Amino acid sequence: MTKKSTTERYTLADLENWREATDDVDPPIRLGVFGDPVAHSLSPQMQNAALKECKIDMQYVRFHIRANELRPALRFLRELDFIGVNLTVPHKIAAFAQTDEADESASRAGAVNTIRLRDKRLIASNTDGEGFLRAIRTEFSVDVRDLRVMIVGAGGGTGHAIAWQCALENCERLVLVNRRAVAAVFYRTTRAWPRRAPRSSAVGRSGIACATGRY
Repeated sequence: MTKKSTTERYTLADLENWREATDDVDPPIRLGVFGDPVAHSLSPQMQNAALKECKIDMQYVRFHIRANELRPALRFLRELDFIGVNLTVPHKIAAFAQTDEADESASRAGAVNTIRLRDKRLIASNTDGEGFLRAIRTEFSVDVRDLRVMIVGAGGGTGHAIAWQCALENCERLVLVNRRAVAAVFYRTTRAWPRRAPRSSAVGRSGIACATGRY
Protein backbone atom coordinates (compact mmCIF):
# COMPACT_ATOMS: atom_id res chain seq x y z
CA MET A 1 0.00 0.00 0.00
CA THR A 2 1.14 3.58 -0.65
CA LYS A 3 0.29 6.74 1.20
CA LYS A 4 -0.46 9.57 -1.20
CA SER A 5 0.91 13.03 -0.48
CA THR A 6 -1.39 15.59 1.12
CA THR A 7 -0.82 17.75 -1.98
CA GLU A 8 -2.85 15.21 -3.98
CA ARG A 9 -6.11 16.52 -5.44
CA TYR A 10 -9.10 14.39 -6.35
CA THR A 11 -12.00 15.24 -8.66
CA LEU A 12 -15.64 14.40 -9.28
CA ALA A 13 -14.52 11.62 -11.63
CA ASP A 14 -12.48 10.12 -8.80
CA LEU A 15 -15.48 10.18 -6.47
CA GLU A 16 -17.55 8.42 -9.10
CA ASN A 17 -14.94 5.65 -9.29
CA TRP A 18 -13.67 5.94 -5.75
CA ARG A 19 -12.60 2.38 -5.07
CA GLU A 20 -10.54 2.24 -8.25
CA ALA A 21 -9.06 5.70 -7.66
CA THR A 22 -7.93 4.88 -4.11
CA ASP A 23 -7.32 1.16 -4.28
CA ASP A 24 -3.61 1.56 -3.39
CA VAL A 25 -4.04 4.28 -0.75
CA ASP A 26 -3.32 3.57 2.91
CA PRO A 27 -4.49 4.76 5.38
CA PRO A 28 -7.93 5.22 3.80
CA ILE A 29 -9.28 8.62 2.81
CA ARG A 30 -12.38 9.36 4.86
CA LEU A 31 -12.21 13.15 5.18
CA GLY A 32 -11.62 16.06 2.82
CA VAL A 33 -12.38 19.57 1.62
CA PHE A 34 -14.44 20.50 -1.47
CA GLY A 35 -13.55 23.73 -3.24
CA ASP A 36 -12.73 25.56 -6.48
CA PRO A 37 -9.95 26.59 -6.29
CA VAL A 38 -8.66 24.23 -3.62
CA ALA A 39 -4.96 23.66 -4.41
CA HIS A 40 -3.96 26.41 -1.98
CA SER A 41 -5.79 24.86 0.98
CA LEU A 42 -3.60 24.00 3.96
CA SER A 43 -6.35 21.92 5.56
CA PRO A 44 -4.81 18.54 4.62
CA GLN A 45 -1.48 19.42 6.26
CA MET A 46 -3.19 20.54 9.46
CA GLN A 47 -5.79 17.79 9.63
CA ASN A 48 -3.42 14.97 8.76
CA ALA A 49 -0.95 16.14 11.38
CA ALA A 50 -3.76 16.01 13.95
CA LEU A 51 -4.92 12.58 12.76
CA LYS A 52 -1.38 11.23 13.02
CA GLU A 53 -0.85 12.71 16.48
CA CYS A 54 -4.12 11.17 17.68
CA LYS A 55 -3.26 7.84 16.02
CA ILE A 56 -6.42 7.89 13.92
CA ASP A 57 -5.91 5.67 10.89
CA MET A 58 -7.32 7.78 8.03
CA GLN A 59 -6.44 10.64 5.69
CA TYR A 60 -7.85 14.06 4.76
CA VAL A 61 -7.44 15.31 1.15
CA ARG A 62 -8.43 18.06 -1.27
CA PHE A 63 -11.25 17.66 -3.79
CA HIS A 64 -11.39 20.01 -6.77
CA ILE A 65 -15.16 20.27 -7.14
CA ARG A 66 -16.59 22.97 -9.42
CA ALA A 67 -19.83 24.79 -8.65
CA ASN A 68 -21.84 22.69 -11.12
CA GLU A 69 -20.36 19.49 -9.68
CA LEU A 70 -21.39 19.93 -6.07
CA ARG A 71 -24.72 18.10 -6.29
CA PRO A 72 -23.33 14.91 -7.88
CA ALA A 73 -20.28 15.04 -5.60
CA LEU A 74 -22.50 15.01 -2.52
CA ARG A 75 -24.61 12.24 -4.05
CA PHE A 76 -21.53 10.06 -4.53
CA LEU A 77 -20.34 10.92 -1.03
CA ARG A 78 -23.48 9.41 0.50
CA GLU A 79 -22.50 5.99 -0.81
CA LEU A 80 -18.89 6.04 0.38
CA ASP A 81 -17.27 5.27 3.70
CA PHE A 82 -16.63 8.92 4.55
CA ILE A 83 -16.97 10.57 7.95
CA GLY A 84 -17.48 14.01 6.41
CA VAL A 85 -16.09 16.92 4.41
CA ASN A 86 -15.41 20.60 4.78
CA LEU A 87 -16.61 23.14 2.21
CA THR A 88 -14.88 26.24 0.98
CA VAL A 89 -15.45 28.68 -1.92
CA PRO A 90 -17.82 28.52 -3.80
CA HIS A 91 -19.90 25.86 -2.05
CA LYS A 92 -20.87 27.10 1.41
CA ILE A 93 -24.23 28.65 0.52
CA ALA A 94 -25.14 26.27 -2.32
CA ALA A 95 -24.62 23.21 -0.14
CA PHE A 96 -27.14 24.31 2.47
CA ALA A 97 -30.12 23.32 0.31
CA GLN A 98 -28.53 19.99 -0.58
CA THR A 99 -28.16 18.59 2.93
CA ASP A 100 -30.71 16.52 4.83
CA GLU A 101 -30.40 18.23 8.18
CA ALA A 102 -28.77 21.39 9.53
CA ASP A 103 -27.81 22.39 13.04
CA GLU A 104 -28.54 25.85 14.44
CA SER A 105 -25.23 27.34 13.31
CA ALA A 106 -25.81 26.40 9.66
CA SER A 107 -29.52 27.28 9.72
CA ARG A 108 -28.83 30.78 11.04
CA ALA A 109 -26.20 31.58 8.43
CA GLY A 110 -27.85 29.74 5.56
CA ALA A 111 -24.39 28.39 4.84
CA VAL A 112 -22.35 25.26 5.53
CA ASN A 113 -18.64 24.67 6.07
CA THR A 114 -18.86 21.15 7.52
CA ILE A 115 -20.91 18.14 6.43
CA ARG A 116 -21.04 14.96 8.52
CA LEU A 117 -22.37 11.69 7.17
CA ARG A 118 -24.74 9.67 9.31
CA ASP A 119 -26.57 6.67 7.82
CA LYS A 120 -26.10 8.16 4.33
CA ARG A 121 -27.63 11.43 5.48
CA LEU A 122 -25.80 14.74 5.12
CA ILE A 123 -25.76 16.77 8.36
CA ALA A 124 -24.74 20.41 7.95
CA SER A 125 -22.86 22.59 10.43
CA ASN A 126 -21.07 25.93 10.34
CA THR A 127 -18.06 26.58 12.56
CA ASP A 128 -16.96 29.86 10.95
CA GLY A 129 -18.71 32.12 13.46
CA GLU A 130 -17.52 30.28 16.55
CA GLY A 131 -14.04 30.01 15.06
CA PHE A 132 -13.98 33.78 14.58
CA LEU A 133 -14.97 34.34 18.21
CA ARG A 134 -12.28 31.98 19.49
CA ALA A 135 -9.62 33.63 17.33
CA ILE A 136 -10.50 37.10 18.62
CA ARG A 137 -10.50 35.94 22.24
CA THR A 138 -7.27 33.97 21.89
CA GLU A 139 -5.23 36.49 19.90
CA PHE A 140 -6.48 39.75 21.41
CA SER A 141 -7.97 38.72 24.77
CA VAL A 142 -11.18 40.64 24.07
CA ASP A 143 -14.81 39.72 23.42
CA VAL A 144 -16.56 40.63 20.18
CA ARG A 145 -19.28 42.39 22.17
CA ASP A 146 -16.71 45.07 23.02
CA LEU A 147 -15.69 45.69 19.42
CA ARG A 148 -16.83 47.61 16.37
CA VAL A 149 -16.60 45.09 13.51
CA MET A 150 -16.39 45.62 9.74
CA ILE A 151 -16.79 42.54 7.52
CA VAL A 152 -15.47 43.01 3.99
CA GLY A 153 -17.13 40.46 1.72
CA ALA A 154 -20.39 39.93 3.56
CA GLY A 155 -22.25 38.10 0.80
CA GLY A 156 -20.56 34.71 1.06
CA GLY A 157 -21.02 31.87 3.49
CA THR A 158 -18.21 32.95 5.79
CA GLY A 159 -19.50 36.53 5.87
CA HIS A 160 -22.99 35.30 6.75
CA ALA A 161 -21.70 33.16 9.62
CA ILE A 162 -19.41 35.80 11.13
CA ALA A 163 -22.04 38.54 10.83
CA TRP A 164 -24.52 36.30 12.62
CA GLN A 165 -22.08 35.56 15.40
CA CYS A 166 -21.26 39.24 15.87
CA ALA A 167 -24.97 40.06 16.03
CA LEU A 168 -25.63 37.28 18.54
CA GLU A 169 -22.76 38.58 20.67
CA ASN A 170 -24.33 42.05 20.43
CA CYS A 171 -21.13 43.72 19.20
CA GLU A 172 -20.94 47.49 19.57
CA ARG A 173 -21.22 48.15 15.84
CA LEU A 174 -21.38 45.89 12.79
CA VAL A 175 -20.59 47.18 9.30
CA LEU A 176 -21.02 44.85 6.32
CA VAL A 177 -19.23 45.68 3.07
CA ASN A 178 -20.04 43.82 -0.13
CA ARG A 179 -19.81 44.45 -3.87
CA ARG A 180 -23.43 43.46 -4.48
CA ALA A 181 -26.60 44.55 -2.71
CA VAL A 182 -27.79 40.93 -2.54
CA ALA A 183 -25.91 40.58 0.75
CA ALA A 184 -28.02 43.31 2.33
CA VAL A 185 -31.18 41.60 1.09
CA PHE A 186 -30.18 38.42 2.95
CA TYR A 187 -29.63 40.20 6.25
CA ARG A 188 -32.78 42.33 5.98
CA THR A 189 -35.16 39.55 4.97
CA THR A 190 -34.04 36.60 7.07
CA ARG A 191 -36.61 35.95 9.78
CA ALA A 192 -34.14 34.60 12.29
CA TRP A 193 -31.93 37.71 12.49
CA PRO A 194 -31.35 38.41 16.21
CA ARG A 195 -33.86 40.85 17.69
CA ARG A 196 -31.10 42.84 19.40
CA ALA A 197 -28.87 42.86 16.31
CA PRO A 198 -27.65 46.17 14.86
CA ARG A 199 -29.95 47.69 12.23
CA SER A 200 -28.75 47.18 8.65
CA SER A 201 -29.32 49.14 5.46
CA ALA A 202 -28.13 48.91 1.87
CA VAL A 203 -26.67 51.87 0.01
CA GLY A 204 -27.31 51.83 -3.77
CA ARG A 205 -25.13 49.78 -6.06
CA SER A 206 -22.12 50.06 -3.84
CA GLY A 207 -23.23 46.85 -2.10
CA ILE A 208 -22.50 48.26 1.33
CA ALA A 209 -24.64 46.99 4.17
CA CYS A 210 -24.23 49.32 7.12
CA ALA A 211 -25.26 48.16 10.59
CA THR A 212 -25.49 50.98 13.11
CA GLY A 213 -27.06 51.17 16.55
CA ARG A 214 -29.03 48.60 18.58
CA TYR A 215 -32.64 47.70 19.22
